[in-house]
Amino acid sequence: MIRDFLNEVELLKLNKEYSDMKIMGWKPPQRPAWVKMLMQTPGPMKVQLSLLLILTISSVSSTGLLISRQGKNTSVGNTSIPNVSLEVVRDGLRLRVIGKDTMEALMNLKQIEKYLEATSSKEKS
Repeated sequence: MIRDFLNEVELLKLNKEYSDMKIMGWKPPQRPAWVKMLMQTPGPMKVQLSLLLILTISSVSSTGLLISRQGKNTSVGNTSIPNVSLEVVRDGLRLRVIGKDTMEALMNLKQIEKYLEATSSKEKS
């Protein structure tokens, strides 16, 4: 059986024999170690590693873009306290407050309620 191409073992052996080749004192540039290792990686694994690399790059860049866009859209006014909605129903009275002053409105409502209870108990007696 005649083969046209060398197998992997024969190619590695041939590569080792000619790796120290010099032409009139000039040595050709060598590949970096990571390239040599990648070339020895089987084909299907190269595809999976390439897809993983693409996925990593795209997710990191999209996360970076989202963070940078959110950083540009924030200002001092809208980062301090978020808007809160509060609704209180008591004895037929309904109070709904939207905004950053909901706690203040709730405290005022408690004071008004105490005042109304005090005045209604005075009227009964």
